[in-house]
This record gives sequence, structure tokens and C-alpha cells, in this order.
Amino acid sequence: MTKPQDDLSTATGAGVRVALIDSGVNAQHSHVGFVAGGVGFSLAADGAVQQTDNYEDRLGHGTALAGILRAKAPQVELYAVKIFADRLAVSIAVLAAALQWAVDQRMQLINLSLGTTNPDHRDRLAAIVTQAGAAGTLLVASSPPGQAEVLPAALPGVIGVAGDDRCGWTDHTYVADDPIAFRAHPCPRPLPGPAQARNFRGHSFASAHISALLALLVEQYPGLTFSEAKEYLIRTAEVKMQKSE
Repeated sequence: MTKPQDDLSTATGAGVRVALIDSGVNAQHSHVGFVAGGVGFSLAADGAVQQTDNYEDRLGHGTALAGILRAKAPQVELYAVKIFADRLAVSIAVLAAALQWAVDQRMQLINLSLGTTNPDHRDRLAAIVTQAGAAGTLLVASSPPGQAEVLPAALPGVIGVAGDDRCGWTDHTYVADDPIAFRAHPCPRPLPGPAQARNFRGHSFASAHISALLALLVEQYPGLTFSEAKEYLIRTAEVKMQKSE
């Protein structure tokens, strides 16, 4: 493949399938507008994972993430994968089912704005990451910086991202000696009226900024591999840092 170029100014993310695994999406929100489809996963009374077509967002977290993706990659084929209901917590069985669904559906990108520090889940998540790589699916996951135990963000084959207030809306940086190698803007799109400080913010939003950037890149290079994506992010981060010095 031709080496990806830094200029993505004409890209819109058109045709790129992105799975947003979170609290669902409100497709009618002005920052979202539309979604290509969606699915929900939860635990049934007997403890089994159940799948429905309900991806209604009752928390707003997934909708805020979708707003970032839509702002930066307006034509992505966005799929809402709901795993959170009334709080931002989920079982490993539901998380694994959602990730497996996204891989099986041949999503080109998965955005995961959550993680676990339970080492018992490492092998299960690592196996799905391996499947994603074999299927050509890029996985972007958020974590606080410096956290080698946060999964799946710190796993090989995953683009790990932390939020950094020093990154503007279009900036990202690279920290070579950190298990969570990338940094991006920690906030969603501003809402009309309320101050940004009253909206969501944090590491979970940084991953969506990187996912949107990679969606633009995948549009131009549909066969983009994990190694090529990481190299591109490192190279363009270095350019940004050099320009800011």
C-alpha cells in the first residue's frame, strides 16, 4: 500500500464502518443526525447474554462520543452498540459479546471508551483483539495514561488513547515509553448554552477523536493495518509537536 499521506482534508469517512460500543446513540441529536444501524447487549435474568435491536441512549455518553465522530468524519457508517443501560459499568460477558459482534460484522473500526483492570479478562480480550486484527478491524480504546493493566487499551494490537488538556480539538500527541501511547482532546463537542466544563469530559472522549481521524485515513486506504495506522499516528503527532515548538 502507498504510504498514507498526512493531508486528509478531503476525506469524510464515507463508507467506513465504525462500531461505537458504549451507552447507545440518540440518532436524532443535532450532533449525530443519523446512524447506519445498531444493536444492544445485556444480561438476561438467567445470566446469559441477550442481543436486541434497542440502542436507545439513556445516559448521553455514547451520543456525545458519536457527536465527535460525526463532526470529524461526517459520512462514517456509524453503528451504535449499546452495552451500558443505567450506569457506565458492564460485565465482561457483555463486553466480549459486543466486541465479537463488531468483528463478525466486519467493522473497520471499533471505538471502545472503557476498560477493565481485571487480569482474569486479559486472555479473553486478547483473543478478540487477535481476531480483530485478522479481520482487518482497528480497535481504539481509552485509558488513563501510564496504565499497563487497563484492558484492552494496553494490549498489543490496540490503539490506546488518553485525554490531555494540552491537546486541542485537532491535536494528538505520542508518548513512546507509555503503554497508552497516544493523547487527544478530552472533551466532546460543546453544547449551545452550557459551559464546556459542565459537559462530559475525560479520557473516554479522547479515543473518539483518534477513531474519527483513523476513519478518514481508512476511507483513503481501506486495507489499513494496525501497524500502518500506528505509524501514521506517530508520524503526524511528531509533525504537530514540531510545529508547536
